[in-house]
Amino acid sequence: MEVYGVAKMGRPKSANPKNTLIGLKLTEEEATKLREYASKHDMTVTEVLQKGIDLQYAMEDSQRS
Repeated sequence: MEVYGVAKMGRPKSANPKNTLIGLKLTEEEATKLREYASKHDMTVTEVLQKGIDLQYAMEDSQRS
C-alpha cells in the first residue's frame, strides 16, 4: 500500500503574524461609534483601530517636521 503526502489545507502562514491580543474597554456610545464608522467605511473594527494607530504616528511625525 502506497502512502501519499497529504496536502496542507488552510491559509498560508503570514510573514508577519498577528499574535498579540489587546483588550479595550469602551463606553456603549464609543463602541457604537466605532462599529458604525467601520461599517460605513467597509472596514473591520480591527482595521479602523490599526489605521488609527498609523494616523497617530503620522501626526506625530508631521509635527516634528
